[in-house]
Amino acid sequence: MIDRKNSAARLAGSHKHLAVPFSATLRHVTVAVSLAVFGVAPQAYAQTAATQIHIQQQSLSDALLQLGQQTSLQFIYASDLVRGYTAQPINGTMSPEEALRRLLAGTGIEYSREGNTINLWRPTDSTTQLKSITVTGRSLATTEDTGSYAARDVTIGKSAQSLREIPQSVSVMTRTQMDDQGFTRVADALNYVTGIRSSSYSDTELFTSRGFNTNIQYDGVPTQQGALGPGVPHQDLAIYDRLEVLRGPTGLLTGSGEPGGSINMVRKRPTDEFRLEGAVGVGSWDNYRAEADISGPMNENGTLRGRLVGVYQDKSQYYTYGKNNPQLLYGVLEYDLGQNTTVGITGLYSKMNFRVFNGLPLYDDGSLPGYDTFLGTTKLSGHETFELGADLKHRFGEGWEFKANYSHKENNYKGYSAMALTPVSVETGLTSGWAGRINNTFTWDQLDANVTGPFQLLGREHFVTVGYNWARYDTTSSSRFSAFPDWDAFNDFDYGALDLPLLNKSQDITTQSGLYASTRLSLTDNLTAVVGGRWSNYDLKSRTVKPTTSPWQKSDAKADNKFTPFAGLVFDVNEQISVYGSYAETFVPQSDSDYSGKTLEPRKGWQMEAGVKGEFLDGRLNTSLAVYRLRDTNRAVVDTDHIGCGNSPTGTCYRGSGLVQSQGWEFEIVGSPLAGWDLGAGYTYTDVRVREDSDHEVEGQRFNSNLIPKHLFRMWTQYKFAPDDFGGSLRGWSVGAGVQSQSNLYTNSVYQGGYTTVSAKLGYQPNKHWEALLVINNLFDKRYLESVGHGTFLNLYGAPRNAMLTVKYRY
Repeated sequence: MIDRKNSAARLAGSHKHLAVPFSATLRHVTVAVSLAVFGVAPQAYAQTAATQIHIQQQSLSDALLQLGQQTSLQFIYASDLVRGYTAQPINGTMSPEEALRRLLAGTGIEYSREGNTINLWRPTDSTTQLKSITVTGRSLATTEDTGSYAARDVTIGKSAQSLREIPQSVSVMTRTQMDDQGFTRVADALNYVTGIRSSSYSDTELFTSRGFNTNIQYDGVPTQQGALGPGVPHQDLAIYDRLEVLRGPTGLLTGSGEPGGSINMVRKRPTDEFRLEGAVGVGSWDNYRAEADISGPMNENGTLRGRLVGVYQDKSQYYTYGKNNPQLLYGVLEYDLGQNTTVGITGLYSKMNFRVFNGLPLYDDGSLPGYDTFLGTTKLSGHETFELGADLKHRFGEGWEFKANYSHKENNYKGYSAMALTPVSVETGLTSGWAGRINNTFTWDQLDANVTGPFQLLGREHFVTVGYNWARYDTTSSSRFSAFPDWDAFNDFDYGALDLPLLNKSQDITTQSGLYASTRLSLTDNLTAVVGGRWSNYDLKSRTVKPTTSPWQKSDAKADNKFTPFAGLVFDVNEQISVYGSYAETFVPQSDSDYSGKTLEPRKGWQMEAGVKGEFLDGRLNTSLAVYRLRDTNRAVVDTDHIGCGNSPTGTCYRGSGLVQSQGWEFEIVGSPLAGWDLGAGYTYTDVRVREDSDHEVEGQRFNSNLIPKHLFRMWTQYKFAPDDFGGSLRGWSVGAGVQSQSNLYTNSVYQGGYTTVSAKLGYQPNKHWEALLVINNLFDKRYLESVGHGTFLNLYGAPRNAMLTVKYRY
């Protein structure tokens, strides 16, 4: 098993300031604010009742960590204080304080308690000189307030695991790094994650890795999405604690899905202590933003906790008529039904008004229009999203835990758009256009339930996860477009009355469910085997709703009890370094049929990966190096030897013989190499090509050559000046810089050579409450295509140089 004795020490780099008791004046202020928002006053959470506690024999630091996780206690102590002590096992029902006394027995260590905060010391110590660290009862995966770019744990695999325990490539964009770089959009943050690149339209981006699209999870629950991506805007980053990215096939987690990997967007939860944060910002192109975040206990004993996050932004764009106005309100409540059971309720409402921009067409001489050119209608489009969810967590004792999560989300989209159907004439400036409106409704329902825990076998402790998830994705689509021949599309944005009656409506429902199981088997003290599998069901049905309602038609793209395996080995070389190897699969159902009328078997993506991971400086610095080969097999290709499929005498027939192969390597270093210096950097080499196709001319050619560059480098670094640097003259100041560099991308019509962009940041924090930061993106004003499209659409420039000034307040 992975030696996690440094887990507590990982928090050492957080520099977290624990709250001290409020003075009477401050308490009145807190109560007033809390009453205004929650209707009650926040108080410290004290646990005194007996509860089931299970802690195996291990180092005292690890034992304190587990006690904090099982009881929500927090500990403050010097890192040297507990070093070298072994705690005896504890198993039974007792108060948290009784468990603590047993752990400390014979060590000479004493403690004091204030609320749920425990201070540890030795009577001869001078506690005022100690550098303390915090062990908290919340999940170690939580990145908020850690002050670190190096993630401790991730929850993308259902239970909290360290990065070294997972035999696949994993990266995390922490809350600290998001704040330091001034990110507010999901795509901006993920574009600084190793191996990830966004594509498609702003705020509804797809994310690719290792040559293929990735799958999306929210709080560890996979969400079903269409072939063209989420279809709705990604929510503002203000609601997220972290973004976890696992590269490569993730069929064990998601069932059906593209082999690029999975992205787990983990939202903020209520805190045990009262906190209030606010920020206002102003930036280029009339960019104005405000956000607020309030969290804490809502009753006297802290069993009820709440959090509320609000965002309002109004901004134009670098191109003519660009407009975006996102608004969001997110709330979550948690209630402890007892010492071992917690329920949560979440709600979200978001609204975005914007002008649709489908990208630029080419001129008929092959050149591109200027970067500030717009093609579209000036009518505003809108997304409106509602979401409700509930979750339950129950601890059975002896390390076993049950978790369940259900969510329902609806999105209504009313959009107006225009695009060119032919390249624009250089001589006349005219093109044949297409404009109209779309009215879509998307509905998601998703459920996940699992149980995790340790078990004993052959004298060793192992870990197992068993669960079930279900997802339903219901879409209704309507549209009406009209042709506009000989249109001056770059100057005439008045397309007349676009609100004509919609004459068509279609509906599609995709349902997927699956039973999954995985186990981590401790083969020796240094060797762990990870094995698992998932049995998935997938079906899709469609119908016409308007002008007449037709019967449901079930798609041939389906799967019944499709098994997806996973296997991996992790070997701990020492306490800092692990090596691993793994095999993973995923599948994608297909609807095409062969000449005999049989539907093709699903595409199968499989990957073999090997790598080494390191955790240094007491967990403040993570490194990884991975090599992989990924094959997407059984892809539908045209059968040139047969015709007559699809109920047509001239219909195209297919066979499942296509093969795309992706192989490459990647390196990542994330964390704090020195005090005050934070770094996140990654390089990816990706060679993805068509290996087998009925069209032999494409064999050997790059696959998705407009989405994934062969070479991709990302780096962000920041330094916070220490109080004694330069005689204290730079106390509170910080500077940062980022680099994004990649090789070429292209389609048959458009070519974008390799390019590099640079960003910079200047920050000032005079005290623990106030902070100001100025972020400049594309510092040297590089002109490039962020989206490499085709002859008539999807060509989108990257934003030119721009700046954002933000002032934050924390209480």
